[in-house]
Amino acid sequence: MENLKIYKIEDKYIRYLHGVDKKVQYNKDAKRPYVGVVFTFGGFKYFVPMESPKPNHANIKSGKHILRLKNGEYGLLGFNNMIPVHKDALISFDISKEPDVKYRNLLKNQIQLCNKMKADILDHAQKTYFGVLNGNEFLVKISCDFKKLEKASKNFNINYTPKKK
Repeated sequence: MENLKIYKIEDKYIRYLHGVDKKVQYNKDAKRPYVGVVFTFGGFKYFVPMESPKPNHANIKSGKHILRLKNGEYGLLGFNNMIPVHKDALISFDISKEPDVKYRNLLKNQIQLCNKMKADILDHAQKTYFGVLNGNEFLVKISCDFKKLEKASKNFNINYTPKKK
């Protein structure tokens, strides 16, 4: 498995997927859109969003759907919110160009740790993915509909513009 990198996702793609599954998270704002790691899984590229550290992360237990980074000190990865991502919707993220030094350092720490934990990341992704497919009630309730999103991802056209009414 190659090194993981941090990416952002085109807003147009997020809106498109949210129209298919309301559990798909929107980018919060232009200043801090959600970023995450991308890996190939089951023939699709999957984007797993990273969350910045929050006080409650220290109390959250890692599970199939969550992987705390350094016990929550560097935030966490939310596998229940992972989405298949079309290649045209991926935006490379250059950490060195991040103007907020504190955030830039956090991102560097997150990606270094993610690359040390690649096997754990893939394991969590598989457990969440197959847990949803196999009908685990808890995971189905909190996770995106991966199969529905995979189908939508295949049909995504970056040049599509919705008609104005």
